[in-house]
Amino acid sequence: KTAYEIRLSLVGSEMCIRDSINAEYGELQINFFLLRRLLGVKTDGEGKQTKVTQLMKGETLMVNIGSTSTGGRVQAIKGDMAKIQLISPVCTSNGEKIALSRRIEKHWRLIGWGQIVGGKKVSVEGKQEK
Repeated sequence: KTAYEIRLSLVGSEMCIRDSINAEYGELQINFFLLRRLLGVKTDGEGKQTKVTQLMKGETLMVNIGSTSTGGRVQAIKGDMAKIQLISPVCTSNGEKIALSRRIEKHWRLIGWGQIVGGKKVSVEGKQEK
């Protein structure tokens, strides 16, 4: 590959230093909190805002971690803990704050936030580690 081709293949990618505090995760375990009502959504004639429903297994969410946005599918939920399989790996660490958004009326709307408590790391070869 030429230097130009390598540069193009890295667009939108993140790099982690091996054996540093941060690691690349393909799956996250989070402690989450949901908002009571949706923000920025038109209300019914009554003037009440729409309530945020609980997360559902198999649901796709937008996960924002720092300046990184990626999709994620909810794999499991237990109380205020959830396991999310990410569409693309993210370089992050335990304790990092995240924002959760749901697709509502063709727009991503903030529904809650959370904190990373664990997950499955992705090795350089692309295989998931424990």
